[in-house]
Amino acid sequence: MQRLRVINLALTEEIVFNSYGNDEEDILLSHIEGLGHPGGESQKTQGVEQDGNNSDDTLLNAREIRLDVTIRTRDREKLYALRRQIIRVINPKTFNLNTKQKGELLIYYTNDYKTYRIYAKVESAVDFKDRQKNHDRTTISFYCSNPYWLDEKDTLLDIKSIEGGIEFPLEIDITDKIEFAIVSFYKVVDNVGDEEMPIQIEYTGPATNPKIENQTTGEYIQVNMEIDEREKLVIDTTPGKETVNLVTPNGTQDVYNNIDLNSTFFKLIVGKNTIKYSSDNEGAKDKVSIKYSNLYVGV
Repeated sequence: MQRLRVINLALTEEIVFNSYGNDEEDILLSHIEGLGHPGGESQKTQGVEQDGNNSDDTLLNAREIRLDVTIRTRDREKLYALRRQIIRVINPKTFNLNTKQKGELLIYYTNDYKTYRIYAKVESAVDFKDRQKNHDRTTISFYCSNPYWLDEKDTLLDIKSIEGGIEFPLEIDITDKIEFAIVSFYKVVDNVGDEEMPIQIEYTGPATNPKIENQTTGEYIQVNMEIDEREKLVIDTTPGKETVNLVTPNGTQDVYNNIDLNSTFFKLIVGKNTIKYSSDNEGAKDKVSIKYSNLYVGV
């Protein structure tokens, strides 16, 4: 079983292609390619008078997903209605007011194992050219500038959490139970993907000079400032989109300049990562969480 759900982010409308059909009408996904490794280019350097070269890294190409689609109906009018729906959703001219971009799509791909998502664009309009009675076929191509597949949903993980509380019995003796709150300042995150993954960190105040450290690699990011209980600090470590913003009741402001000079916009390596939170006021009732999604080179 294979299923492709395509959402137009400007219209918030969607179309679904299935590899299995029914007797009445369907949009059949008859063939799909571009799900595996997108290919890449090896990055090499060569020193002065060096024989051979150094293979430094391999950069992945953008991904192109191609699918063959067949509309099958019992009614000619329904055939044209489904054609119109596909052309409307998979349209390179739709404009997303939030991102100021055209033709933005979110694709969910499901097979018998699990569901993944990827962001894409359609660079050419859909064209149906092979109608036979109440069937019509076309080929659709999606361009994914970021070639990585993501988990179906982001994972939101609390780094600092409080469990339990304090019980005060009316009378205390050796049989009485006294339970103190447990404060957790670290979590272990297992990156089960194929590449290091960026994270988004959220601090809900109050906090003083909050710091998140990946103890596995020794990297950390610290912001030297006070965060009020009504404020939230949001850090994104995505390459090319690194941001440090303070969200207040009056709006959002860039506080990038408050970063500690030795900080790194770190990512989580493949495997287990021990993430620790600390601040100059660890007794404060602040909340710290990270949001992430595993990255896959193929599905």
